[in-house]
Amino acid sequence: MLRSLPTVTRRSLMKWGLGAAGTGLLTACGQQAPAAPAAKDAAPKPAAAAPTPAVQVAVPTPAQAAPAAPAAAKPAEAKPTEAPAAAKPAEAAKPTAQVKRGGTLKVHRQNDWPTLDPHTAQTSSLDMPLVYDYLARVERNPQTTAWEVKPSLAASWDLPDPQTVVFKLRPNVKFHDGTDCNAEAIKWNLNRLKTHPKSAAKISLATVDSVEAVDPLTVRVKLSAPSPSLFVNLSSDADNVAGIMSPTWAEKVGDQGVATASVGTGPFRLTEYLPSNQMTYKKFDGYWKEGADGKPLPYPDEVIVKYQADWNAALVQLRSGDLDLMSGVAGRDVPTIEADQKLRVERMPWAATMYQIQFNARPGSRFAGDKMKPVRQAVNYAIDREAIAKALGAGIGSANYYHLVPGQIGYSDKIPKYEFNLDKSKQLLTEAGFKDGFEVTLDFISRPEDTQNAQAYQQMLEKVGIKLTLRPSERVAWVQKSLAGDFEMGTFLSGVRPDPDLVLGYRFAKGGPGNYAGWENDTLDKLFSDGRTTYDQAKRQEAYEKAQQLISDEAYVGFIWRREGVVAMSKTVQGFVPPWSGYFHSSPEIWLDR
Repeated sequence: MLRSLPTVTRRSLMKWGLGAAGTGLLTACGQQAPAAPAAKDAAPKPAAAAPTPAVQVAVPTPAQAAPAAPAAAKPAEAKPTEAPAAAKPAEAAKPTAQVKRGGTLKVHRQNDWPTLDPHTAQTSSLDMPLVYDYLARVERNPQTTAWEVKPSLAASWDLPDPQTVVFKLRPNVKFHDGTDCNAEAIKWNLNRLKTHPKSAAKISLATVDSVEAVDPLTVRVKLSAPSPSLFVNLSSDADNVAGIMSPTWAEKVGDQGVATASVGTGPFRLTEYLPSNQMTYKKFDGYWKEGADGKPLPYPDEVIVKYQADWNAALVQLRSGDLDLMSGVAGRDVPTIEADQKLRVERMPWAATMYQIQFNARPGSRFAGDKMKPVRQAVNYAIDREAIAKALGAGIGSANYYHLVPGQIGYSDKIPKYEFNLDKSKQLLTEAGFKDGFEVTLDFISRPEDTQNAQAYQQMLEKVGIKLTLRPSERVAWVQKSLAGDFEMGTFLSGVRPDPDLVLGYRFAKGGPGNYAGWENDTLDKLFSDGRTTYDQAKRQEAYEKAQQLISDEAYVGFIWRREGVVAMSKTVQGFVPPWSGYFHSSPEIWLDR
């Protein structure tokens, strides 16, 4: 029987209130997977939390067109993966002879598949880059370690003026159904992203005014205003929404068919879809990109993506060889994985997971409006972020006070923080007429890590008289309830997106696909518009900083802690290049040494 994480105990939370979070507390918070043999001299030391690096992404501007990429350019050869690629310049490539083809790559996925339609998916799907390509990609320069936007399905682009983008497409690119990926296909996809009633990309493509197929390999996009975030938003790191699908196939099968199957130009074809179980992808022999051996990628014959919500169970599968790649590693498990001679970890501090709370902001809901703002603020003051990050993060967690992270445009530590202050919390509750507290239902996703966070909030808030009734739901059901406003208070997690407009607009803009709180604010939307329509970095900083100030003051969403991104894998996995998010979009050159 698979083990699940035990309940966070009252005793452990009492320790948190005193600022203690030692070994006993970590044991109370989670159960270890089977331990690897200890080193001869000493047991592995807990992983230390790495500081979040600067995460600005260099984007093209009208004065700096992207360099053209040869249509048949070969990717860099597979590189050794023993040294942390994120921390040093690229090392010498392995000899081509060492690259192996064939085999099945087995990958962990923590979330179920609510839809296979990238354009309407409300949340990111890490395996969409297997089957879909994107016009652009975000990648880390191995020499400078800076993040940059590069052409992908587009061979190059030009910005003749601030409101025009001309894409040159790669020739001879085919969809899995044999049809051409040409300018008309790109135009169809961008228009669907703009106009589909359920599109999750309306915010990220808000400045796109019109799309023209100039010739079979040229697409001209006219913008209603300058758009510094456009290229990032057309990459897979914008929650994978801009995946390019076959128009011929999509029009044939309709929206329901697109939701249950996939036809793109990516390195793999979808061959089996078993909801709440697994997806099977077979290599696409007609893929446009070549490997180090001069043959078309991908190297593996097959990728199987397996759904498993429980980290403990997934780690057991990884250690037994039933998985090759696992994301969402808990801090307490990092030393165990590092001590296992068959496994290794990739640290990706930029790919943080952000843990948050929220209140339903829709008119007429219990916590909406100015009258309840002191109550929302009181809840924020009552949560000890440092203690939770130390206990649940276990070496890779840190307290968090804002939606943006250090290094992103718009981040500022000058914005007041909701630091732990029980007296301030009680004072605000008293002034709001809730001296004795109140009872409220907290909705959350029924995964072990979400459960632990909910239990922590429950016991911390009890100290100021707020009694939480915990109501778990399966993830897809939780998203549906949140978007429908069927909750009072909730807790959830999300990732860090490359551009501040995508981060804040996704969560807080009117119509934002991740605006679960349902908060709509004209001043906020004006600030988002100001930030997304200028190339002036100082003006963008000012707009998003003001937006964060307003978000913090209203307190409809509270930011609690963040966990550093860690990917665990079998040492048989080679050629893995740490991407911004997920596994695949920067690593189609993955191969298996077995």
